[in-house]
Amino acid sequence: MSFDMRLALVINHSAGTFRRLPLEPTVAALTAALSRHGHTLDVAVCGRRDLAGTLSAMAQRTDVDAVICGGGDGTALTAILAGLGRDKPLGILPLGTLNLLARDLGLPLDPVQAARVLAEGRPAAIDLAEVNGLPFAIWASLGMHPLIVHRRDKLQQRGGLKKWPAFALAALRAFRRYPLVRVTLSVNGQTTTVTTPLLVISNNAWHEQALPLTREALDRGELVVHVAKVSTRLGLLRLALRALAGYWRDGRLLETFKADEVRVISRKRRVMVSLDGEVTVLRSPLIFRLRPKALRVLMPASAVAPAGEG
Repeated sequence: MSFDMRLALVINHSAGTFRRLPLEPTVAALTAALSRHGHTLDVAVCGRRDLAGTLSAMAQRTDVDAVICGGGDGTALTAILAGLGRDKPLGILPLGTLNLLARDLGLPLDPVQAARVLAEGRPAAIDLAEVNGLPFAIWASLGMHPLIVHRRDKLQQRGGLKKWPAFALAALRAFRRYPLVRVTLSVNGQTTTVTTPLLVISNNAWHEQALPLTREALDRGELVVHVAKVSTRLGLLRLALRALAGYWRDGRLLETFKADEVRVISRKRRVMVSLDGEVTVLRSPLIFRLRPKALRVLMPASAVAPAGEG
């Protein structure tokens, strides 16, 4: 990224980091870090309700060279849905809980350090995935995960619980109920019907490591389908424990396919799906596709090959 640029910074003040860091001093530190090297900076701080509108307005501004959003993976997805990452590069400041996309981009998890890195960052094109036309940057899931996230959000909104206690309670209730999804998968010309508690489709492959996972590459041009091959609570618990330990690629517990397009057909007309941790309901069939290098992001300068290389 060249110097003397006009940057916009959009901060989601509902992001998880602001449960432990004060809002105003943190925003001031981020602004100072991003203003290095002569960049000019417009700052907008908003809540979840105004986030989409603010990001959409930034995407349409002709006097802004790049937009940096501060929040978690849900905030990043909102920015992508708003049209950022196309003409204008999108920068990510890790202010959420897991910050999976920031990890994938090689950014420090300390937000002020990440801002210093982005001040010298370079634009790069990475893959974007979609399902039924809706984009997602990291992963999509069916089965227990979207159900848990949906219930977690309700427990936070209606019960006043914090995020992790709400997640634990939602997971316990889902584990007790143990819902299974039965879908037909069409992958690489092969069709198979599966009954599973969890189906995950990732935008490029993950490293085999302890949670949280990072991806092996961001521009390999492949979708990776993961089907939990367990039918009992004990089997799912074994898979979860192996994932926590970093040894989740177990063919007895998890089946994996690679493709550039995946079709998922459910008997139900409407299917609950989690996209980068945000739950939505879509009509079956679900058609997953890859958009190679369709998302422009700001990355650490050291991670971007000079023009003509790579």
